[in-house]
Amino acid sequence: MLKIWRTPFSAFGVSGRRQNDLEDETIHAVDAYTDDVLANIAAAGFNGIWVHGLLHHLVSTPDFPEFGPHAAVHQQKMNQLIERAAGHGVRVYIYMQPPRAIPVDEEAFWRRHSDIGGQEEELNGDTSEVFKVRALCTSTPQVKQYLRQASSALARALPGLGGVILITASEYPAHCYSRRGRILGAAGEVIESALECPRCAARSAPEVIAEVIKLVRDGIREATQSMDVIAWNWSWTFFAPSPCLEIISRLPRDVSVMADFERGGWRITPDNRRQWIDEYSIGFAGPSEQFTATLAATRRRGLTMLTKLQFGTTHELATMPNLPALGNLFIKADFIRRNKLAGFMGCWNFGNMLTANSAGFNYFLSDGAPETQLQALEAFAALYFPGCRSDLVREAWLKFGAALEYYPFSIPYLYMGPTNYALGYLSHPAPLEGKSAGRSWLNDERGDELQECLSGFTIEEIIRDLDRLAAIWRDGVTLLQQGLNCLDHCHAREELANAAVCAAVFQSTANLFRFYKLRRHWREELRKDYRSIAEAELKLLREALPYLEEDRRLGFHSEAHAYMFDAAKIRSKIRAIEVQLEVL
Repeated sequence: MLKIWRTPFSAFGVSGRRQNDLEDETIHAVDAYTDDVLANIAAAGFNGIWVHGLLHHLVSTPDFPEFGPHAAVHQQKMNQLIERAAGHGVRVYIYMQPPRAIPVDEEAFWRRHSDIGGQEEELNGDTSEVFKVRALCTSTPQVKQYLRQASSALARALPGLGGVILITASEYPAHCYSRRGRILGAAGEVIESALECPRCAARSAPEVIAEVIKLVRDGIREATQSMDVIAWNWSWTFFAPSPCLEIISRLPRDVSVMADFERGGWRITPDNRRQWIDEYSIGFAGPSEQFTATLAATRRRGLTMLTKLQFGTTHELATMPNLPALGNLFIKADFIRRNKLAGFMGCWNFGNMLTANSAGFNYFLSDGAPETQLQALEAFAALYFPGCRSDLVREAWLKFGAALEYYPFSIPYLYMGPTNYALGYLSHPAPLEGKSAGRSWLNDERGDELQECLSGFTIEEIIRDLDRLAAIWRDGVTLLQQGLNCLDHCHAREELANAAVCAAVFQSTANLFRFYKLRRHWREELRKDYRSIAEAELKLLREALPYLEEDRRLGFHSEAHAYMFDAAKIRSKIRAIEVQLEVL
């Protein structure tokens, strides 16, 4: 089984108006993946890693001499990484989205190649810089030839590469349909966005997507038969109803499909509400209806099937090493094992720390693991925490899963909600200033306006659900403490710190929404209410601080490559709240 992972300390790269290709991950991954890092990944049960690459930086071709100015450097660095990883039994995969759209203000390029310009899109870059990009229209013969030639050149230049993982929807603008046509909204509703490229408008999005995959595949096959070509179905449902037969039916039989495990499903909350799951989730065990339909469709066509999931952590709480709902992880792993999937990609550019979650997931896939959930959880607990009360640890993990059923799951909340940074965020007893609090997954400058994340929820519902989540989670922490019984073991220390600070984060997020509710309609007579919330926040900060001082993993977001909270920020917040309380 192919099991793909990555280190949290390799930089994915930054998308901006003026991109320096020497900052790409394909240049610097070799520095992050030392022999020690690779040995740890292999020892944890993984046999693949993925690196983000841009095809037009990795190779040069005659038709587009502007591309690949430092291709030889990229190739030398990647071959060095491939060789080093092979020494640990680990294969390297390049994740890419060809042909990536080019900024409109690359005027010299577009003057020379005006005939292949396609759909224009506005892109909010990773540094909050907004700029326009233009697609290399894949309906033109020149771009089709480029995709095939460049893919062939890549395979020849990196003969030891395990393969490529292709994303062909969402993410950054690429082909003309990337953000046009039939788009699904945050609640699963269909939104039509008109395509302005006349060449692609005469075709269908599934045809364009499948053609891109086939062109890359054909180029690679000119050079080698052994390299994997993996087509990831992320957001294919933008362009075709699940299971996207219009795309799957067009794929060559030696292309593997990697399907998202949780996306495209509904879950029923404990208070009988339906929640649309359109992101990775540890709180939702899955699989989704969309995943099972995709599995059936690929098997009817005879295609190899992998799955994409995140079992370390997700946008649900990405600044912690893991969300330890191992009961749900067993359900995911058990499905993979029973259905004999070819493998998985187990993380994005966050959720990739080695913890009990990664160890447990691979254990549940192993031949020696018990086949029932309760037995498997106890057996893994005894293995991972020698000397523990495995029955109590098992119950703690199940309690964490029960807590996450109250998570206010929605795309607006996941992408714009404050959970990742709430513990380090300082509110003020004053009216709102109205600036957006920013994106949850990047270290944006934080304003105080949270309205963007509330779609589908009232503030009262958010507070109620987060209070329930935190209360049940704290019960799980108590069980974990009892089960570990002061074990002097690194795994015990790490998992207890992680679980305890997760509880603080969820409660702090509820407190932040309480502050927000007061500040939306601020009046001086609300100071007493503000004080009560501030006192509760101060208490949990003081309880969380010792864990943060001991464990540097906590608060780090590996997509942002920044601490959204840490011991220094918590100490500063404690002092600031103490000052507030003096005058309230």
